[in-house]
Amino acid sequence: MNNKAQVFILCEDTVHYHFARKYFELLGFSNRKIKGKFNPKGRSVGSGAEYVKANYENEVKAFRSKVNHLDYILVVIIDDDTKNNAKHLYQKHLPSVDESILIFSPIRNIESWFHYIETGDINVEVKDDQTKVMDYKSHYKNAKPTEFAKKLKNEICSNGLPKNAPASLRCACNELKRLSI
Repeated sequence: MNNKAQVFILCEDTVHYHFARKYFELLGFSNRKIKGKFNPKGRSVGSGAEYVKANYENEVKAFRSKVNHLDYILVVIIDDDTKNNAKHLYQKHLPSVDESILIFSPIRNIESWFHYIETGDINVEVKDDQTKVMDYKSHYKNAKPTEFAKKLKNEICSNGLPKNAPASLRCACNELKRLSI
């Protein structure tokens, strides 16, 4: 992995952005080379997922225009919200194996990852009787996303992600592995 690359994060809001930014810093990327774009209206107004979906194609085009002369990584974070949002992105553009376009999609929302990171609860992706995944957003309203990124990187991933980790988090780790191509 070339940690001298520029990293561009397209995500729903500042929580996603600060989580991803800190994680990439911990991977050795320069904080000066990490930029991002997220819903300017914040968490309280508008759909962050819709914002990501609306901007995804333009960011893929920007990635393609830069990748020939810059080391460039496009990171996309979109909550699945039980609507297959990541699938929607893959239908618009499926990154090839050699493209540094990484798509991370927590099954419900980023807070489900926070809950797993904090508690080790392996049931964060289990659906209830109405086939809904628990929403942990209210539990982590004032959370510091950078602290969860640190714990994930330094305490959980340092020995390899546990086999019982949430599937969406394992998928994210598989996306990261593509950077070492």
